[in-house]
Amino acid sequence: MSSDDIKKSDLDTMPMPRETAPRDREDPRLKGAMPTLIVCIGVVVGWLYAYNIIVHKMSPILAFFKVLDGVNEIVMGLLTLVIIGIGIVVVFTVTNLFTHTMTNLYAMRIMENLIRDHLMHGEVRVFLYKLVHINEEDQPDTPFPRYVSSAIIVLTYQYVVAWFYLVVFSECLYFAAWSAGVYLDLYPESMDIVPLFAVAVPFTARLMAYFKYPYAEDYAAFIPGILFVVVLLLAFVAWMGGPFQYFIEDIYNREVEGFFAEGSLFWKFLKDGCVIAFYPVFGEVVFYYLAYNEMKNEGK
Repeated sequence: MSSDDIKKSDLDTMPMPRETAPRDREDPRLKGAMPTLIVCIGVVVGWLYAYNIIVHKMSPILAFFKVLDGVNEIVMGLLTLVIIGIGIVVVFTVTNLFTHTMTNLYAMRIMENLIRDHLMHGEVRVFLYKLVHINEEDQPDTPFPRYVSSAIIVLTYQYVVAWFYLVVFSECLYFAAWSAGVYLDLYPESMDIVPLFAVAVPFTARLMAYFKYPYAEDYAAFIPGILFVVVLLLAFVAWMGGPFQYFIEDIYNREVEGFFAEGSLFWKFLKDGCVIAFYPVFGEVVFYYLAYNEMKNEGK
C-alpha cells in the first residue's frame, strides 16, 4: 500500500509514539524532590556526626561509625513524640466533640444519622471524617432521635459524658486549689460540693444552648482548653512520678479519727456522683419536652 492510499482520517486515528522521558519530567512537582532528599540525608548524617564529636567527644573515626546508633536514637525519640502527639490529638478531639454536642442542640441527631447512614454500613472512614467535621454537617429538621433505641443511647451518652466531666473537673478543681496552696478540708457532709461544681461547668454551656444564648460557643470554647492542659499536666506528672496528690487518691486514703474512716469520702463521692451526673440527663428530658411543645405550637 502506497502512501497515497492512506486516508487522512487514518492518520488522525493512528496512535502516536510515546516519548521516553524521565518520571520527574512527567510530573513537575517532583523536579526538586531528589535533591531535597539528598540534602536532608546529608544534614541528618552531618548533624549526627558533629553531635558525636562535640557532645560525646568521640574521635572522628568512632563518631562516623556511631552515626547509625544516633539514627536509631532519633527514630525512637520521634516515635515517642508521635505517640504523645496522637494522645494529645485524641484528647483534644474528644473534648471538642463533647463541647460541640453540648452547644449544638441538633448534634445528637446528627451523630445518629452518621452512625446509621455510614458506620452501620461499614463506611468507617467516612463516619470518622464527618464526625470530626460534625460542625460542617447540615442541621436536621428536628433534634429528636429517629428510633427509640437511639433515644436511650442519647440519654446514656449524656450520663457517661456527665461522669467524664465530673471526674476530670473534680481533678481540675483539686489541682487549682493545690496549686494555690489551699488545702480542701473535705468531709462526707460536704463531698457533694466538688462534683456539683464539676458538672456545673459543662452543663452551663448546655443551658446556654437551651436558651439560645448568643455567647454559648464562646463560653464552651475554653472547656477543651482547660481539659487539655490539665490532662496533659496530669499525664506528665504521672509519667515523671512527681509528688502530686490526685483528688480520687486523696479522698480514697483520707480519714479523720472520730469522724470518718478511710474510703468513706470516696464512696460518698461515688454516691453523690450517681445523682449529680443524672442532672444533665434530666435536663435533656426537659429540653425534649419543651422542644416538642414549641414545634407543636408552631404547627398550629
